[in-house]
Amino acid sequence: MDMQTELMQPVRFEQVRPASSAPAANAPYDVRAAWSRDYVTWFIQQTPQDGASPADVRDTHRFEIEFDSCVMDPQTYEHQTLAELRQRRVH
Repeated sequence: MDMQTELMQPVRFEQVRPASSAPAANAPYDVRAAWSRDYVTWFIQQTPQDGASPADVRDTHRFEIEFDSCVMDPQTYEHQTLAELRQRRVH
């Protein structure tokens, strides 16, 4: 890719995995939501989607689905997604 084309690409800031432990399912919603937002953003960056989404799917659809799963029980979600990442890296 030439420099001009590269400079025209959107800037992507690398999100780091939250350093704090996942809150429990019975933690206040705002605590779970803040942690889930950061973790899901990081997780999605680790698992790029194959191909483009259909035209009728919002850009935020995957985030919304993952966030809804995470915010209910962040500890279980983190455990499951880290296992998924390990599995992907093995294959």
